[in-house]
Amino acid sequence: MSDGRKVPERSAPQQQQPQRTVTNPNARAISAARPAAASAEKKGSEKQVSQRLKSEASNVFLNALSIIKEKVQELREQDNFFKYKAGIIGGWALVSVLSIVIACPGQGIETTALGARVTLLPNADKPTANPSLTVTNTDTEPWENVVFVVNGKYSTRTIPKIDAGSIFTVTPRLLANNAGTPMPPDERFYQAEMRTDDGKAELVREGQPLTQ
Repeated sequence: MSDGRKVPERSAPQQQQPQRTVTNPNARAISAARPAAASAEKKGSEKQVSQRLKSEASNVFLNALSIIKEKVQELREQDNFFKYKAGIIGGWALVSVLSIVIACPGQGIETTALGARVTLLPNADKPTANPSLTVTNTDTEPWENVVFVVNGKYSTRTIPKIDAGSIFTVTPRLLANNAGTPMPPDERFYQAEMRTDDGKAELVREGQPLTQ
C-alpha cells in the first residue's frame, strides 16, 4: 500500500561517453617527413644510376678510341707494306725494261721470216761485246725442232721447242762443226739461219741482221 508519499523516480542511467584515444602529436610530422625522405632517397638512387651510366659511357668511349687507334696504326703499317712492295715491284719492272733495252738496242732489232726478232752482237752500240745472236719468237705458235746454223759450218744441236714469246740466245759455245770442233769464242756471226719444222729463215747476212 502506498502511504501517499511519492517515490522518487529513478533516473535512467547515463550513457558513458567513449574515451578518445590520444594520438601521437608527432604523427603528422612523421607522416609528412616520410615522403620527403623517400624523395631524397629516390633522387640519390637516380644520381647513382646517372653517375654509373656516365662511367660506363666513358669506358665505352675510351675502349672505342683505343680500338680506332689500333686500326689506324694497322692501316698505316699495311699502307707502308703495300708501298714497300709496290716500290720493289716498280723497281724490278724498271730494271727489266732497262735490261731489254740494253740487250735489244734499236739498231740490232730486226724481224725476219717465221716471226723471228734478232739482236746481233757486237753491233754499233756495243762494238766490244762478245759475239752472240739473240732470237725472239714473236709468232703466236711455237717453233719446233729448231737448229741454228752460223757462218755456213757451225750448228747447234736440235732444240725441241721455242715457245711463242720466248727468247733464245746462241753463243759460240753452243755451236760446233761436223767434226765436233767448237766455234772460236771470238768469231763473229757473219751469216746465220734458223731451220724449223715449218721451214727456215735467214737471220744474218754479211754481218747484218735481216728484215722480213
